[in-house]
Amino acid sequence: MGTADVYHAYQVVRKHGIPDENIIVMHYDDIAHHKSNPTPGVVINRVNGTDVYKTPYEVPKHYIGKDVTPKNFLGAIAGDETLEKSGKKVVKSGPNDRIFVYLDDHGGDEVVAFPSGAPMLYAKDLNNALIEMHKQNKFAQLVFYLAACESGSMFAKLLPTDINVYAITATKVGELGWKAESEWKTYNTWLATYFTIIWLDDSEKSDLTKELISTQYDYIKEHNNFTMDGTKHSQHAQQYGDLSIAAKQHVSDYQGDKKVPINSDSELYIPSGFAPIRDSKLFHLKHLIKNTNDAAELSQYVSQLNALENNRQLLDKQIEEYVNKLPAIDANIALNGKLELNNRDCYKKLVDTFNEKCYAFNDNTYAFYKLSVFRNICEQMRDSSDADIAVNRLIQHCNGNAKPIDNIV
Repeated sequence: MGTADVYHAYQVVRKHGIPDENIIVMHYDDIAHHKSNPTPGVVINRVNGTDVYKTPYEVPKHYIGKDVTPKNFLGAIAGDETLEKSGKKVVKSGPNDRIFVYLDDHGGDEVVAFPSGAPMLYAKDLNNALIEMHKQNKFAQLVFYLAACESGSMFAKLLPTDINVYAITATKVGELGWKAESEWKTYNTWLATYFTIIWLDDSEKSDLTKELISTQYDYIKEHNNFTMDGTKHSQHAQQYGDLSIAAKQHVSDYQGDKKVPINSDSELYIPSGFAPIRDSKLFHLKHLIKNTNDAAELSQYVSQLNALENNRQLLDKQIEEYVNKLPAIDANIALNGKLELNNRDCYKKLVDTFNEKCYAFNDNTYAFYKLSVFRNICEQMRDSSDADIAVNRLIQHCNGNAKPIDNIV
């Protein structure tokens, strides 16, 4: 989802002196030469911006395509020996090293999505991996920036404060993130996520050797608000873990200490447009409808919008029908409740099944709104056999109802 953001972040840390041998990049690598890219081989992250794919540094391809998975992600940062023996680059760190991790993709309640076909990354698995890395003395400190909807849920109540890990998330628990920087004239798409625009903007215009991480966090929080179509909106960055890391260490300790020309403009770069990440396709179509003067184009866009909205209604109906078929479940609570997630094993089974057998979340972002249904189902389960029944019913239901195509909702 945030591929151009990742490329831009790579350019920033390289410019600030982080050597290439100390960097691992994981990206699907499907946009630079995509058929819809009007500038093949070039990827921009700002309107009228420069290439971030090869300029000034070519983005490495350590993990691309089907290698972009949660398992490989966790293995890479933990220095997994099996992964290394297979020829993949992994973090070779010890007790005196600092590690910076930046992850950008779609997210939901205690999950981060990976590209189509890959399982989800779960909060429990991520935090367990960080805890184990600490036990194995894999770092002195680790700083984690996470850009995703509901990204606060990946660390809230789960990340210990005593394992030398500090995390900043784009949003609080239950909150949507925003895409930003719409470019309709040439690229006809969204170029960035708002959270990443903010922290990269700060890193590019600040002396990182003098700026504390806590100062960058404050900068992000101060610029959480924006106005779209005359209406004020917000997303609320959060911090978790060992807050003393942010209070004592500088941004340069993780993003590089090389002196680079600093942008003297003290004002935040203002993106050209905004949209909720999960609904960016919907916003895109509405923008095209509003701004076209061509009758044929208008008809095409209206047809696409109607299809999108109809497919969303269809998914609503399919989920409701599935819930109503489950035994010993209060359907109203399942569909509308706000139960706290505790039964994470059941939740993982249902979410993985839906992602694999029904609709891939990363390709059908409206489906993220249904994660609460799976959470509410699991919190009503009496034992593990109930979860197995729910999983089997979901497979049966999707086999009979789910459309065998992506990008429909």
